[in-house]
Amino acid sequence: MKYCIVMIICLLSLVIPAQKNNKLETGDEIRFSRITLINQDKKNSNIDLPNGKTMDDRFVLVYFYSASTPLKELVSFNNDIERVLNKYQNNACKGASTIEYVTICIEKDYTKWKTLLAETNYNKSKFTGKKANYLAQGGLKDKAVTAFKVTKVPSLFLVNPKGRLFVETDSIDILQNTFESICRANMSSSTADISGKLLIGDKNKLPLKEHHVYLIKENKDTVKTTSTDNFGDFRFIQIDTTQDLSIIIEQNSKTKSGTKVYLAKQSGEVITEIKKNSIGRFEYRLLPVDVQKLSELEEDDDITLKYKKFTGTNKKDLTVTENVYYESNKFVILTENEIVLDKVLVILNNYPLVQLEVISHTDALGDDASNLKLSQSRSNAVIDYLVSKGISKSRLKAVGKGESEIRNRCGNNVECSDKEHEYNRRTEFKFIKN
Repeated sequence: MKYCIVMIICLLSLVIPAQKNNKLETGDEIRFSRITLINQDKKNSNIDLPNGKTMDDRFVLVYFYSASTPLKELVSFNNDIERVLNKYQNNACKGASTIEYVTICIEKDYTKWKTLLAETNYNKSKFTGKKANYLAQGGLKDKAVTAFKVTKVPSLFLVNPKGRLFVETDSIDILQNTFESICRANMSSSTADISGKLLIGDKNKLPLKEHHVYLIKENKDTVKTTSTDNFGDFRFIQIDTTQDLSIIIEQNSKTKSGTKVYLAKQSGEVITEIKKNSIGRFEYRLLPVDVQKLSELEEDDDITLKYKKFTGTNKKDLTVTENVYYESNKFVILTENEIVLDKVLVILNNYPLVQLEVISHTDALGDDASNLKLSQSRSNAVIDYLVSKGISKSRLKAVGKGESEIRNRCGNNVECSDKEHEYNRRTEFKFIKN
């Protein structure tokens, strides 16, 4: 009997450590600070993980996925990741002010992986920070996979500035809650990049080019100085947004008496006119809502959440604007679009009396007639997709408006940035209660 007990204890002593080693625990150090993988040029490449030796707030999110996962699932999951990261990249409380994003595909076939990158748009990231895509050709035995002790896909590993595991999850909600917790823990020192555009003139608002811009705090000390580029764009890096901040504009011949100056987002959406202060300088005090807009921290409710809020109101209709992406001059529904349209589909199925207008807009690049035709074709393609999924065509209406409703200064023959043109390329979903 004693012999049996001893044997059981010995076996447990072998099993328990083995179980513990099957998965990284929060706080565990990642064994390899540099991991070699295959990059998009089919070359060995190192990914650098934090090691605690530098005094910064760099987090790295490592996302493992399999090429065998359905395409739509891959696109949807990555979109959700990038949405969360964009909300906090350079716009989080100190503690996670720099986020890098690494995707690692567990797949032996390099050609298959390259095709997948294009089909999923993983190689055309919407994440504003640093992103890299890699291939783990060794499959489950690849050093990168074993270093993180990956047991399933998708898996997200958030590595903190000390090179230790902060959280492992396959849940977007947990990822977002993690960053929210970091923010709450560092709320007294909230930081953000503040970016905007300066426009000058009244009717024809033109970029205020190569012009000094000063960020001033309440005691009138200068926090940062920068200059606008050829599109009037400027950016202040890593600003403590808990301060009372104002923007002051250089005085020179460009800002002579009678000139109007406007503060806008880099998309060209005007926020406010900047007026002169008591001593004759153009100055604007940034309100909290302005900081949110200029630091891209605005609420990013998707179409489902917006409709849910709408159902509790007495409003008869709701228009939701989405950036539905198409290849240049085409109207084929991409996988990325299907993810948005499937959310619309759920709403229409759950509320069978609701009608929908799909209104597509283009930018002003190209001729007016072609853009009008293209926008109508894109709206028609959306309607056709919804009908193919069982929605009655009698509930749906397709409208193409081409470039007739430009939302910023970027009309015909006006030189604008890519961000300004993108602001005009949009699809509106107008839900109408019956």
